[in-house]
Order: sequence, then C-alpha cells, then structure tokens
Amino acid sequence: MTTWKDKLKNMFNAITDVNQKPVSENNYLQNVQPGTKGDCDLVIGIDFGTSSTKVVIQAPDLPGSPSYAVKFGKLSEEKTPYMLPTKLWLNNDGFCSLKEFDGAKVIDDIKLELFLKDENLCSNQGPKQQGLCPQVVATCYLALTLWASRRWYFEKKSDLIKQFTKIYWHVNLGVPSPCIEDNEENRTFRRVGEAAWKLSTLGPNRINFDSAKEILAEYDDYGYCIIDDNECVFAIIPEIAAGAIGYAFSNLRQEGLHVMIDVGSSTVDACSFLLNRVGGDNRYSLLIADVKPFGTFRFYKEHILAMQSASNVHAETLRNRHEPMAPIDEDDRQYIIDDNCYAKAFHEAREKLKQELLYMLRVVIWQTRCRRDPDSQVWRTGRLPILLIGGGNRMGFFRSTIDELNDWLIFNTKNGGVNFMSPPIPDSLTDSVSGQEQFNLLAVAWGLSHRALDIGDIIPADQIQDVKPPPPRDFSHRFVGQELT
Repeated sequence: MTTWKDKLKNMFNAITDVNQKPVSENNYLQNVQPGTKGDCDLVIGIDFGTSSTKVVIQAPDLPGSPSYAVKFGKLSEEKTPYMLPTKLWLNNDGFCSLKEFDGAKVIDDIKLELFLKDENLCSNQGPKQQGLCPQVVATCYLALTLWASRRWYFEKKSDLIKQFTKIYWHVNLGVPSPCIEDNEENRTFRRVGEAAWKLSTLGPNRINFDSAKEILAEYDDYGYCIIDDNECVFAIIPEIAAGAIGYAFSNLRQEGLHVMIDVGSSTVDACSFLLNRVGGDNRYSLLIADVKPFGTFRFYKEHILAMQSASNVHAETLRNRHEPMAPIDEDDRQYIIDDNCYAKAFHEAREKLKQELLYMLRVVIWQTRCRRDPDSQVWRTGRLPILLIGGGNRMGFFRSTIDELNDWLIFNTKNGGVNFMSPPIPDSLTDSVSGQEQFNLLAVAWGLSHRALDIGDIIPADQIQDVKPPPPRDFSHRFVGQELT
C-alpha cells in the first residue's frame, strides 16, 4: 500500500529528477527551466540519404566537442537505430508520420526526386507518381526528422545542456556535390531545408502538407524563412566535403589532391578536390564532381532485370521449339530455366554496371588530370589518395570495381597507383560507433555536425577555372618549301 509519504516522495522526485521530467518545451528548442551558464551552440548534421538519413548532434563549445549519433528507436531498424528510413507515411487528411500507421500510404524516393530528373529510376511510391510535390514531401520529412532529433537529444543528453540559459541551433544539410554550385538543385535544397526547420518548430501535430506549403510560399515571397525567436544558422554543405572532414582533422591528413568516392544505396558520388590550409583554416577546392544512380539499389535492380530478361528468352525459346504435330511432353522440367542461364545473365548485368561505374570514376580522375590539376605530383611518382565512404563500400562488387582504378592509373600515368583510405574515427564520436565499418556510415553526418565556420572554406567547382592548355607547338621552321627540293 502506498502511503502519503511515498506519494510526497514521488512528487518531489518528479520535480527534481530531469530523467522523469522533460527539460525542454514541447517543440524541443529550449530548456523549460533555463540555467545561468550563458549560451550554448548545438549543431545538427543531417546526412539526408536516398534510403536512410543519419543525424549527428555536436556541442562544439563543450570540452571535447561531444557528438552523438541520434538513435531513432522504433522509427528505425533495431540493428541500425541511427539509420532513419527516408520514407514518409501520409493519410488522406494530410497527416504525416515517420512511422507506418493505419490508413496511410508510404512515400519514398524523397531525396532522389529533388535532384535527379530521370523518372525511370523512381518507384511508383515516389512523390511524382502519387501526384505529390517533391519539395513539400521533403520539407515534411526533414521537419519530422529535425523534431525527432532534438527530442532525442533533450531526453538522452539533457545533462550536457540543462545548465545553459539559451541554446543556439545550427543545421547543416548535406547535398550531392553537383548541388553545391549556384544551380536549380542548390536552390531547391536550401529552400526545402530552411522551410523544414521552421516547420519543425511548430511541433509534430502541425507538421503537415498545408503548413509546409504555407512556409514554402513564405520563402518564395521573402527569399528566406522568418524564424522569429527560434534562431537557427542554416547551411547546405556538399556531402563530399563533409565526408573528408574527419580525414582533414586527423594525423593522416595530406595536403593536395584527393578523390572522394561515396557509395550509397541509390547513387555513387565522386569528386576530386584539393585540400589545403589557408590562414589556419581548411580549404576544400572541389575540382570535378559527378553523381550517378549506380548505388547498391541499382546493383539489386540489375539482377532483377537480368532474371526477367533470361526468363523471357527462355519462354520465347520454348514457344519457337514447339512442334504442333508432336506429342506434348508432360515433364515439368522442360519449362524450368537452367541455373546456368541465370548465372550468365547475372554476370553480364554485373559486368555492364561495373563498366558504367568505372567509366564514371575514370572520367572524374582523368578530367582532373587534364583540366584541373595537371601538375600534381601524384600523376608522376606519387599515389592518388582516394577516400572511401558510404555503406556500399562494404559490398564486394563495389570494392573490387574501385580496386581496378589502381592498375588503370599505373598503366596510364606510370605513377604509384592509388592509396585507398578511410576517414579515421574521431575521438568525439567514440560513444556512438563500434568500429570503422559503422563510422563509414556516419562519416558524412559527423562532418556536417561542425559549425560551417569550423569546417573551413568550400570552393565550388564552378568557381574554379580550368588550367589553360599549353600553346600549340609551331613546327613551321621544319617545313621545307618546294623551291628548296
């Protein structure tokens, strides 16, 4: 039986124990009971992926700059709690959720439709196929992700921030390298990202399509989102540069030319860049960048198409082989395709994807050599540093394909080939990862969790001019006229 003393004790604990009482407002922006130790910056790095989204939150002004990968619990898979599926569920009333619920339809390809124009690569569950605006869908998805991330941080890491008077938020949204330039894709990601932040401050019950449309319209009217007192410094950062930050801050760092290859679920992003230190800050000069839909899902899709093609060929063969006057064989085995046919089709599909991927990577490297940095030492006697990130690098197909760049480069340049590297695990993130393989999935999100001013200068490729080719050689002095013969 609970006595009145027990009840009083429980009430006191509920008031004084932060683990039992939320330290934040409902929208998880500020402490309910502000402390007295001044302001605190919190940086949210969002690796907005095509299949899953990873978020890391860092407190750069605290000792050791502690950073944590957000664990999304039931919203994600049990084995990978920091990987939030890039999917949104929507009902007829416009209510959105990151989790499946009765009467809701699923929307995927949320990121893919923001920058890729080839609709053949999108599924029937993408925004366009369902008659929805991709930017509205992406705004709602990112808003829910931001809200869920702040909630997790306030509930799990409240001891780090409960003493501060005010929290100032920074949000860095990762984008594919071609989207960092001043182009339509760049403006789309910035518009969606800023609108998502404002939408997230309204609380989960008001994150819906109607609210998203209003905020996006406001952005179009003013060129930015009016955020009132909910201060936020928003920036878009190329994922390639973010993935290199851990390397740039480590003792493995080298100055000069590098290539980054990020193998994701839908795309492979490759970019050459120069890493230098200017005035004490890192400078990332992006040289040649390309992103193609050659990721792990493409690998899976090619196998399905190969199986389908082999089955069609087998069916056509059976139709052409049948003799109308011959007795029908009742043995079912004649209709079953031979395993060797499938194996051959799968091999051809893999070889086709392999050659397309190699061509893309070789073009990035060779264009860098010819147009952007022809005088680099790595083309003569050195080895070209290639940083590998993304979960797809764990697959044997992608790793063996990328390995072929070594012999190709040696043959064409007579240099030492390539030096494959992985960004090292930073000390500030050791509590969130259990090994190098896991960090490869979080490398971009961790890089994005730095304040933009701490990351350094990122020079887009469109702001860097090609190296002027050498003047054509004049051989006229070797010409012997007819009169001299």
